Amino acid sequence: MIPLSLATEAVAAAVAGLRPRAAQARDVVRTVADIVEAVRARGDEALVESTRRLDWPAASVDSLRVPLEQLESAFAALDADLREALRTARDDVTWFHRHELRSSWRERGPLGQELGIRYSPVRRAGLYVPGGLGCYASTVVMNAVPAQVAGVTELCICTPPGPDGAVNDSVLAAAWFMGVTEVYRVGGAQAVAAMAYGTDTIPRVDVICGPGNAYVMEAKRQVYGAVGIDGLAGPSEVVVVADGTARADWVAADMLAQEEHGSGATAILMGHSEGLCLAVADAAERLRADTGAAEAADARLHAFYPAAGSDFRDVATALVNEYAPEHLELHVADPDDFLSGVRAAGAIFLGGETPTAFGDYVAGSNHVLPTGGAARFSSPLSVDTFVRSSSLVRLGPRSLAALTPHLARLARSEGFVFHRVSAEMRCYAAPTPCDESGT
Repeated sequence: MIPLSLATEAVAAAVAGLRPRAAQARDVVRTVADIVEAVRARGDEALVESTRRLDWPAASVDSLRVPLEQLESAFAALDADLREALRTARDDVTWFHRHELRSSWRERGPLGQELGIRYSPVRRAGLYVPGGLGCYASTVVMNAVPAQVAGVTELCICTPPGPDGAVNDSVLAAAWFMGVTEVYRVGGAQAVAAMAYGTDTIPRVDVICGPGNAYVMEAKRQVYGAVGIDGLAGPSEVVVVADGTARADWVAADMLAQEEHGSGATAILMGHSEGLCLAVADAAERLRADTGAAEAADARLHAFYPAAGSDFRDVATALVNEYAPEHLELHVADPDDFLSGVRAAGAIFLGGETPTAFGDYVAGSNHVLPTGGAARFSSPLSVDTFVRSSSLVRLGPRSLAALTPHLARLARSEGFVFHRVSAEMRCYAAPTPCDESGT
């Protein structure tokens, strides 16, 4: 990690250089399209074919769903301390998401019309829990809680099996703990397609959420519209803004924690001076040596400090807003003051005593966050992901009389004859005659 000087006017170019190439490999797109179309057309038959070819050679239709007894036994075998940690995570995340609930409403509009919004949860949601590095019990908690708080009554989990058909026990235990009893040994694009379109074994869902590899993300992109999705997650990322009050070893530990996510995870330090950046780099090397941890092969650790004549806060604010990070840590004397200039970040951790790791597990905020700059226009996984709103409208004689002339003028100007007619038929049939001056 070699610190580089950065001026405000150079921030956009620097961020462009930090972003991995976004071009989607054509073979990934084609492969996913073939899998999705096969599952859509042939259901379970294609689902099993893909699972046998890519994950589990002995897969069969009857073996895709994990038996309830296996879920229960996985939870029973879970270490008591880990069980308590899961309970803490669930309770804190539940407390957080309950604050996102909104009440339906109805009110009388300015011209007598009754208007409102009715909020209701989707009926069924699918949670994708990846295997390998991403095989985490915490992912089950983070995805299930906002859906349950929203009032979703049916949840299923799809997670890839190993070559022997085994699924990670911690995922099974977390599913049982969260009350999700519908778990399938299916991963990849075929799992997304099955949840989106439905098969005889896996009923169709309304929303799919959860992280995954490039094939899973491409499948979510391709099925969006037939089903809702939470977003398209890329490699994990953090930006750490650190002034002279920051502890170099704390900053280093937080950047190394980000590195643990692998798969191109990125950690960026915006330090107030070159000296601080160098101290963080030294601290990172000491921490690696002390723990025996090797540098990740695909490590993406970067450090910047203000160029001569540049103001630290101006450069730091410009970098944060241009990069729009998944995670933002503010190791500054007054984080709330700095926060006033932040426009785009998925989750913001205020003060040096608040590392991202707490957000990953037990603080209460959700760890499913927008990546790749998507924080400019999207938000973390929330109750809203699983809730739809319906507009409510009711007209009576007074509002018909008041609104019909205006509707008629607009409809006539746009050439929609029967829009005008459908309104006027009701207006003239109302007990109180409409004002005909506008027709």
